[in-house]
Amino acid sequence: MTSAEQIKLFLDASSMTAVGVSRRTGPGAYNLLDHLLGYGYTGRVYPVNPNAEEILGIKTYPNVDAVPEVSDVALISLPRLSVLQAMKDCVRKGIKAIIIISQGFADADDAEGPRMQEEIVALAKSTGTRILGPNTFGVANASTRFCTAYLPIPMDVDGVGTISQTGATFVGLNDIKLVGKAIDVGDMCDVDIVDCLEYFEQDNETKVIALHIEGMPNANRFLHTVGRVALKKPVVALKTGRSGRSAQAVQSHTGALAGRDELWDVALREAGVLRVDDIEDLSDALRAFLTLSAPRGNRVGVMTPTGGFGIIAADGCERHGMELVEFTGHTMEALRKLAPEWLGVGNPVDYFPGVSIMGHRRDEIELAAMRLIMQDQNVDAALGVMGAFGPELGDDLARLASEMARDFPEKPLVYWLYGPFYEEARTKLEGVGTTLAFPSADRAARALMHLRWRADYLMRRNQR
Repeated sequence: MTSAEQIKLFLDASSMTAVGVSRRTGPGAYNLLDHLLGYGYTGRVYPVNPNAEEILGIKTYPNVDAVPEVSDVALISLPRLSVLQAMKDCVRKGIKAIIIISQGFADADDAEGPRMQEEIVALAKSTGTRILGPNTFGVANASTRFCTAYLPIPMDVDGVGTISQTGATFVGLNDIKLVGKAIDVGDMCDVDIVDCLEYFEQDNETKVIALHIEGMPNANRFLHTVGRVALKKPVVALKTGRSGRSAQAVQSHTGALAGRDELWDVALREAGVLRVDDIEDLSDALRAFLTLSAPRGNRVGVMTPTGGFGIIAADGCERHGMELVEFTGHTMEALRKLAPEWLGVGNPVDYFPGVSIMGHRRDEIELAAMRLIMQDQNVDAALGVMGAFGPELGDDLARLASEMARDFPEKPLVYWLYGPFYEEARTKLEGVGTTLAFPSADRAARALMHLRWRADYLMRRNQR
């Protein structure tokens, strides 16, 4: 069985033996069974707790031997001194995929934790059993409504495959749920990031891969694999442990070695992995790869209702490698007809004097100006700046975005939105499914450049 097939056992489990399910239920109980029922998981779950006959109406078993079938996966959530015996019980039962939620092994500050982990690993290797963890949330699969985390997790079938060394990513980010399919490798005593990459490489439901990396026991193996995967799907990595202090924290968290940051920076870039700087950047990059087409180049046209914010947008584009383009003469001539005769026309396009002075309808001039920008042969992408000061803006922008996507599918359009109706406007705009909105010009421009960076990388590789 290949690594990808073994990881599939964890993510596509139709039955699970859960060792250590608590009798406490309800809010604040962190009860796995409670969450699974709430998600709508339809597989078979066998709770193991010798102190209960049933939990939440589901029959409970005194030990693993009493479970009536060999489950696809076992989950162990017990104090660390009880984990090895539970492992032996699961192995004897014939379960080949085991998730150890428990902490206090390689991540422990004493010598006993690493020693116990060595015993667990030796048992797994002698029987062909795969272990995920210890110190993990386990796995989540939005397609099957299956999640082994002890916290309630928001899941969404969104095309993101997440591999992480922290369960914190399971709760999602402000702008995107990272749990389309997600794997928390924890202390990586057995199943590691490379195993998970090989699964997501072959998984048709996964369109983009998110990595959270603290350290790596075999960097060469990882780079070889991720370089192959990145040719097929975008891979976005948040590699932490940049500073000396944070590298020490990595050792305490998962027992992993962080390695020299500057070497990671070069190695990831050479492998075709987009390295991002923070959680916000990770979210923006994933959303961009899921939604937008890659611009043919880095030349951008900007439309704004205020000259001041147009300058801010221009600065943001320059910081992130997007070049404000010189429009063609035909475009300039058409833009002048939308503006007062005293207004100098250029890029950014300040359209609001056409509303306040010439009396054009706002939505009509926005559409006309954006169409002129998008149809310009020198433009590769467009950035719209818009103040969300009324509930109607979202509907207007959604119509505009739909027309631009229909007529110029090869040119990505993004927005910097601001104002009291930001969330409402963004929700309606992004509901079109072809554009994105950001709370700053920098984030919008950076997202475009991430797309361009990957396109450039693939072009260079194809030329070798």
